[in-house]
Amino acid sequence: MQQANSPALSGRHFHNESLFSAENLLFSAQDLETTCRHVGKIFKPHVLKISEQRTDFSASMHHVKSGGLSINRLEYSTDVCIEPDFLDQFYLIQIPTSGYAEIEFAQQKFISYAQVASLISPNQPLKMRWHANSPQLILKIDQQDFAQHCRQHLPDGEHTLPIFQANLDFSTQSGGYFLQLLRTLMDALACDQHPLHHPMAFKQFESNLLNALIYGQPNNTLAKIDAYKDKAISPYFIKRAEAYMREHLHEALNVEILAEQAGVSVRTLFAGFKNFLSTTPMAHLKELRFEQAHLELIRNEQLSVTEVAFKWGFTHLGRFSQEYKRRYGELPSSTRRFTVYEQDVSTQKCS
Repeated sequence: MQQANSPALSGRHFHNESLFSAENLLFSAQDLETTCRHVGKIFKPHVLKISEQRTDFSASMHHVKSGGLSINRLEYSTDVCIEPDFLDQFYLIQIPTSGYAEIEFAQQKFISYAQVASLISPNQPLKMRWHANSPQLILKIDQQDFAQHCRQHLPDGEHTLPIFQANLDFSTQSGGYFLQLLRTLMDALACDQHPLHHPMAFKQFESNLLNALIYGQPNNTLAKIDAYKDKAISPYFIKRAEAYMREHLHEALNVEILAEQAGVSVRTLFAGFKNFLSTTPMAHLKELRFEQAHLELIRNEQLSVTEVAFKWGFTHLGRFSQEYKRRYGELPSSTRRFTVYEQDVSTQKCS
């Protein structure tokens, strides 16, 4: 993988996060037993040992959950050894914001620091040594959600649990891209008015985040996806996907859901839309939603332009207006004013 050309984010950029506040402080403790119990509730029961006997041990943890993801900040005041064994039910991405940790899994070892995170898959035995005052930003991803998402990218929905290369390097283009997405997610969670709080927007964003790992970080499923030869495309798949779009336009959809409903892989669906409609599935979905927004502005004077845009999944109002004008030759506010004017004229004639 080529090195990223622009200055990349690293764990250091997440050291002082406004997201983590007193409201989401899970615990602050001075004893090992309390710390181990609280951390185990969020992740899993584990063995926690202090590397050197000390009397000034302390630890703290923040916890923020969003859908099948959770973001955590965990810090120990002294060197600790952590032995969770197999994670079983989740993936962990651990990013030191300062200091470093020693990661040992499946008889392999590496040092994790601000530029190289650890990405631990559920079926890998894990041991770690975190060094004193080395806080880590931890993204927890539900294993079932990730496995289901991955199946939608494999031929015939093959049941393969992704196993990733454990060192996630942010100096690569793919690693840097993932970290930019994580930055966006944290900014969104810290702001109640952020567009990503809209279910449609978050569903697509979550898909992009998982895809950044599937297609950017070496894993056992990527070769199967790349080697898969698409089956013959039938327009039936496209019609089925489009019908599902029209019936569920108001719901949070992503390309994985559409592929599952069409009964083909994501790659097959992309190829079908490209060959038969000269577009992508999500671009076609956007066009259908624009059609509904346009009709709503004409027919439903009770809703404002902002309410119509949000109803159909357009969370960036400036971009919505620009794209609307490109399609219909006028701003959405103009459509609304003209519609109201027509109704007023019609009322006057009738009277």
